[in-house]
Amino acid sequence: MLKTVRVLAENGPVRVELARSEDRLVVVKRLSGFNPDLERRLAREAEVVGKLDHPNILPLLFARDGALIYPYVPGIALAEALELGPLSVQRALRIAHDLLLALEYAHDQGIIHNDVKPGNVMVRGERVLLLDFGFAKDLGLAAITSTSTAMGTPNYMAPEQFAGERSDPRSDLYAVGAVVYHAITGQPPYGRDVIRVLVGDRSVSLAPLPPSARVAWSWLQRALAPDPCDRFVSARAMLDELPSAGVELFA
Repeated sequence: MLKTVRVLAENGPVRVELARSEDRLVVVKRLSGFNPDLERRLAREAEVVGKLDHPNILPLLFARDGALIYPYVPGIALAEALELGPLSVQRALRIAHDLLLALEYAHDQGIIHNDVKPGNVMVRGERVLLLDFGFAKDLGLAAITSTSTAMGTPNYMAPEQFAGERSDPRSDLYAVGAVVYHAITGQPPYGRDVIRVLVGDRSVSLAPLPPSARVAWSWLQRALAPDPCDRFVSARAMLDELPSAGVELFA
């Protein structure tokens, strides 16, 4: 028996609630009205997340009556933390480290997240969790969305994903770069010009990092390359290059 404590978020017909299930708190993701397309997306999310078991990915407890039930995890969304200002380069790269571990695992399972952004990253002390696989692509399952449909969040979306390509894991690597850039500078990459970049305008340049973060500049430029062929080839390759940014990650 689920008893709603409060509504955490509402995005159109999708509602996220904090609820009590017997003796523990859980997070419930459900629809507030009838929407067959979103019902299919929730069912697919359950199917995808049910395959994943990784310390940096929020697990699905169970699905019931069209609702997805996740554990309640104390912490703060990275989006909320960034409202207070940018992070140190070391903290931002520690977040990247955990995100890339999660994505390396997911990609190995044939799953591409397609919506890595600060709002889908939960900070718990020194560890972060990747949340919300609602836009994920499982390469082992038949598509339920048109291949021409752009799904994601433009400020963190790779150009090929904006064009409707959802099957390239390097899109997730671009998103990690965008999250780290935001965490260091306090603003997403390209700012108001992001749509120009997404539609192919190569005249728009990244604003440089503050002097204290210049050690991460070449790593971020590669992560945020508009052409996926110019990015890191995998989450593991991107992870392996983190120490070269001049930060000791494992102290």
